[in-house]
Amino acid sequence: MQNKAKTKIIGFWVVLGLMIISNPGFAIAQEDGATGKDPEIQDIAQQLKTQRDAIDEVRNKIDQYESKIQAKRNEALTIKNQLGSLSDQVDQTKLKLELKRQEITEINLLITETEKRISGKEIEISQQKEKIAEFIRLLYQRQQKSPVEILLANDAFSEFFDAAQYLEAIEEDLEVILKKMKAVQEKLQEEHTGLESQREELKELKAQLTGTQVVLEEKVTAKNVILEATQADESKFQALLKQVRAEQAQINNDIIGLERQLRARLEAQGDKTLAELSGQGFIWPVPNRTVTATFHDPDYPFRRYFEHPAIDIRSKQGTPIKAVGSGYVARTRDGGLGYSYISVIHADGLSSVYGHVSCILVQEDEYVVQGQVIGCSGATPGTPGAGRLTTGPHLHLEIRLNGIPVNPIGYLQ
Repeated sequence: MQNKAKTKIIGFWVVLGLMIISNPGFAIAQEDGATGKDPEIQDIAQQLKTQRDAIDEVRNKIDQYESKIQAKRNEALTIKNQLGSLSDQVDQTKLKLELKRQEITEINLLITETEKRISGKEIEISQQKEKIAEFIRLLYQRQQKSPVEILLANDAFSEFFDAAQYLEAIEEDLEVILKKMKAVQEKLQEEHTGLESQREELKELKAQLTGTQVVLEEKVTAKNVILEATQADESKFQALLKQVRAEQAQINNDIIGLERQLRARLEAQGDKTLAELSGQGFIWPVPNRTVTATFHDPDYPFRRYFEHPAIDIRSKQGTPIKAVGSGYVARTRDGGLGYSYISVIHADGLSSVYGHVSCILVQEDEYVVQGQVIGCSGATPGTPGAGRLTTGPHLHLEIRLNGIPVNPIGYLQ
């Protein structure tokens, strides 16, 4: 009778435990319920809502400035229009800077929320493991009894048969529990993966924040350059506009013309060097790969003077410039305090142009190998090679195909 009572007591607690943890959807429901009632997570959720409302507000203001900027682009290009447009771009960029800060705050909140969910799941899994260990121990104790002992512990054969079926049911339920535990662990792994993704996004947002700060400085510089060159006088502005457009046209004609001449001369000499370089990839010319102005950038501050046929790569004044590929130097132009550049021709009809250079370390017709230092970056206003219109230190990089500018991003490895 004592063994029979003990067996029934054990059976009661096993059944009770299985009813609790083998309830369908237990693992997920427990996790969701705990998350929903966690005051810290609820507080973070409220902060996230407030943060997202603030982000939406800043984005709306940015869009309003974009409408103002677009409207000014459709007006006649005057000094008033140009300065007004640059002022709007400065204010819009300040908002973009604020947006990045707000987005960083949001992602930090998301990271905190995910970390708390992970902590909750780890605690839950630990608790479940303890319960399962206890059930396995009880099950093991039941399994140590021989069929004869179980039979003798029951009053009738039917009770023995029920006990055998009960044991089989426990084993099946335990298997279900273990499967659910595996699902919770997989969900935990997903949370860890999501956390890493959020941390990478935070890293990228911080890089974008730095980039936006640079863009803001460049917008302010662009406005100051125009003011200094024109003193806000319309006649001086129109004269500057005429001169800049003429210079750009002349530079473009020189690059195309000298490239054609050099290719023709190499062909006449029977030089097969470029043909042997066919298919070479291009490397980045400076260590930094942050692009501050894209190819035909719609936000380029001097876009209404001329299209931006290049990318601008952030680089400190005097950074060594490497040839993106092997080839021949077609043009080196030292403009003094004006615009200076280097042009190199490559295989497959391609050429590269490096603008705003502050020093030139190669000569025309010289053969250069990929990665060779050919000059120094510049573009700080008022320094050698910077030219009339510049927004701060950077490298202006053009890639041309048969003399026509194409997007460099598609060629750089």
